[in-house]
Amino acid sequence: MHEPVTVDELKSLAFLTAATDDELQALRPSVRREQYPAGTMLFREGDHLDRVFIVADGLVALEIRGPDHRPRRFQTLGRGELLGWSPLLGSSAMTASARAVTDVTVVAIDARGLLALCESDPRFGYHFMKRTVATLAARLNATRLQLLDVYRAELAPLATADEE
Repeated sequence: MHEPVTVDELKSLAFLTAATDDELQALRPSVRREQYPAGTMLFREGDHLDRVFIVADGLVALEIRGPDHRPRRFQTLGRGELLGWSPLLGSSAMTASARAVTDVTVVAIDARGLLALCESDPRFGYHFMKRTVATLAARLNATRLQLLDVYRAELAPLATADEE
């Protein structure tokens, strides 16, 4: 049996700060708390999930497999951050793996229930998806910076007009 998550707990998570008490109350039936010991995989790249997560406590490493099939960390997430967003976009296949760096508590949200709430409450849906897009942009930027670092020797600087 999962312990219920209160409106106050949901409100304390940065990802949900724009939501009203009524919106969070409507979200509660789709929410449960999950705990993972340090070192545990929350999910693996390619897994199919029916829920998304918001980190409530602890640190989670996002990893992708490198060419040698070893995991490569590309970002570490903490309290209030969204994790496992693929089911919100119609694809339940995870694009990365998530490993608990420390003991972790997450708020797991059933994707189907969340999407139904977004459709029935456009204000909530707008704010939730706006935050989701900001999360995706931050992940894309983090990946871009890592690629620049990994391939810096191969990326010859382009000549500018002043240098020609």
